[in-house]
Amino acid sequence: MEYKRITSKGGINIPVKLRRSMGMEPRDAVELDVNEKNELVIRAYQTRCIFCGGQDVILRKNGKGVCGACADQVVDEYVKRKREELA
Repeated sequence: MEYKRITSKGGINIPVKLRRSMGMEPRDAVELDVNEKNELVIRAYQTRCIFCGGQDVILRKNGKGVCGACADQVVDEYVKRKREELA
């Protein structure tokens, strides 16, 4: 868990380790929300592809995304490996 102070102007910096784990780049937009436990929730507004960084994401899971081209590559590689295992 990271510890940060709110600045005098109400800002907060998101540590690079957390931004990278969320697939966020500098200047990306974020969504802010408060849940029922009164916790601040930060989500990437426009999810980027975790492989190429593109913004035309077609699949989202746990705050991370995959674009169509990268999804095709992953599926093709997976199918190829499974066929090799069965041969």
